[in-house]
Amino acid sequence: MPDPILKTSAAQAVPHFERAGAGLVLRQAKGGISRGNVAPWPGCADDDFHGTLAAIWVWSRYQALAGDPRFAGNRDAAWSFVEGVWRQFIPEAIGPEAASDEAAYDCAMVLRAALGERAIGGATGARGALIGGAARVLAAYLADLDDLSGRDFQDPGFAAWNLIDYARAVEDRGLLSAGRRFVERAFGMKAPQIFTSEPEPPGRLFDFSSTIATRVSAIISSEGNTPFVGAWLRERVVSAIPMGFATRARDENCWNACVAAVMGRAYVVSTDPVFLERHRIICSELARRDTASDAGLGRGGALVGAMPGPDTLATFYYALATDALVRSEGAVSDITPHNTHQHGQGHAR
Repeated sequence: MPDPILKTSAAQAVPHFERAGAGLVLRQAKGGISRGNVAPWPGCADDDFHGTLAAIWVWSRYQALAGDPRFAGNRDAAWSFVEGVWRQFIPEAIGPEAASDEAAYDCAMVLRAALGERAIGGATGARGALIGGAARVLAAYLADLDDLSGRDFQDPGFAAWNLIDYARAVEDRGLLSAGRRFVERAFGMKAPQIFTSEPEPPGRLFDFSSTIATRVSAIISSEGNTPFVGAWLRERVVSAIPMGFATRARDENCWNACVAAVMGRAYVVSTDPVFLERHRIICSELARRDTASDAGLGRGGALVGAMPGPDTLATFYYALATDALVRSEGAVSDITPHNTHQHGQGHAR
């Protein structure tokens, strides 16, 4: 019998995506050299490559869920901006001297936006070729990555998660194999650390990504929606998740939304009600905080300098959390042989 919670989750997500999409429209440049750019917060005119890609995903996801193309013009303008500044953000290779420290995240966000577009028939032709190039750059980067301590824009779990989801969607065996090899080497399938044990290094500008959550999500994407993964989540992951909304000095709304996103995915795969309970607790607190008049959640946190108003990254991660009970990329059928039993020997991180 279909899970009644999952059966109704798409309809319940539509109002959230509609409101999030409308808030992002307010920050999109309507003209000038940066036409189509979605600024990171109200009053900021900076070009925001990954933020604009996040907006594309929210808008396309709304259309896929609601069947309503109201944001189609905004997506077109956003893609025009992204393509116009592409070479400033997507390098031919990611290395210490060849790219910015946000390049891997930018590539991953290209793939997330592409996933949204593919669900409504977009991201083809020349645009599809550009996106495929970003996927190959990201795969090569992960193949050579030894330092797994990166956070936020250097979060390896987020990069692998998006690469694998994209590879499944386009049925690219090479990219999928590359993503899986990285997950095997980097994460294995041992029990993760307690989520709230993640460090909060002083002086960092960002703390928006829970690296433990993204690693779990990368493993789910790598292994797929299988009984093996469901058992792993129930036996090794559930004891590590937060009891509820966790306090963080910076970006706590983003960080908790990132955790909620993997809680939702974990429930879909494992059916363990504890994951659903924690997902709901976190999302309820995010909803309580989401009171901005121009439709958007702030990054949150107590440190001086945190932007109190709506922020694109907060909107994106909150949307991922809302969408987690709707989507299940891991349910996509496998396109390459994979022996899950080998993963029990992966390294703990």
